[in-house]
Amino acid sequence: MSTILIGVDASARSEDAIAFANRLAGVSSAHVVLANAFPYNDAIRQGSNPEYRKALGDEAERTAGDMRDRFQGIDPHRLVVRIKANPSPAHALHDLASAEHAELIVVGSSHTGRIGRVAPGSTGERLLHGAPCAVALVPYGYRTRAEQPIERIGVAYDGSDEATAALAAAVDLARAFSAELDVIGVVAPEIFASSGMLGAPAFPSQQEAIERAVQEGLDSAIAELPAGIKAQSVRLDGDAAEQLGEHSAKLDLMLAGSRGYGPIRSVLVGGVSGRLMHTVHCPMIVIPRGVETHFGTLFDAATAGAV
Repeated sequence: MSTILIGVDASARSEDAIAFANRLAGVSSAHVVLANAFPYNDAIRQGSNPEYRKALGDEAERTAGDMRDRFQGIDPHRLVVRIKANPSPAHALHDLASAEHAELIVVGSSHTGRIGRVAPGSTGERLLHGAPCAVALVPYGYRTRAEQPIERIGVAYDGSDEATAALAAAVDLARAFSAELDVIGVVAPEIFASSGMLGAPAFPSQQEAIERAVQEGLDSAIAELPAGIKAQSVRLDGDAAEQLGEHSAKLDLMLAGSRGYGPIRSVLVGGVSGRLMHTVHCPMIVIPRGVETHFGTLFDAATAGAV
């Protein structure tokens, strides 16, 4: 059975995470695990306080249970509460995601972020570096607009294995939501600088060749998409993180791959995706390394097209 794991506490950002996860659960047959970490270290034996630990655990159980009750239209048997003693919420979510074999972790943004923007906060930042599965970051305030349909999904694409994995996941999501895809490529200024450093200035003809190569890569990726997936190519020019962040205002969901090194099947945020997650206007999913990463196990034909 596939699993969506949501990191929750008693804050509004958890309501944002639940609002987005509720959308995913509505087009999925996955189990939904609501996870809460409480600040107690079981590894320290000296000075341990079982009564205090139990009180913290009981409060964590109540908090996760309250958040579970916020789900709408989902079979209660699919909703599970898990609590874990760990001073680091990020470590706790990492361990629980591994134990539950989660395909996706969903967390809300820091309340210090601007309304409608993702600001991961300390837990989200740490979780993104080494998470064992894909991680979804939900903008602050998303709960107030969660009824808007997911109609357009964007994916950052540069032809790399990581971008190909993100595109495969985007296809699964587009099929589940009956959404259209924006396959987005960016011609960044540093490409021109690099080409000029090879021995000659980046003349207009060179720039045109690079732009043409990026466009051809996008067109090729779209041509290989499964039948029934509606997609368009979007070529942007400029700083990749800035351009992708600006374009995300037109999207209902954005996907990006993690950087091309680090442990296989682990999220390790690179330069572009690391900056993008601070500027994106919509929920963003970062996909772990691994060409065969898909969300197909989360979604099935019986629920495809639901909102």
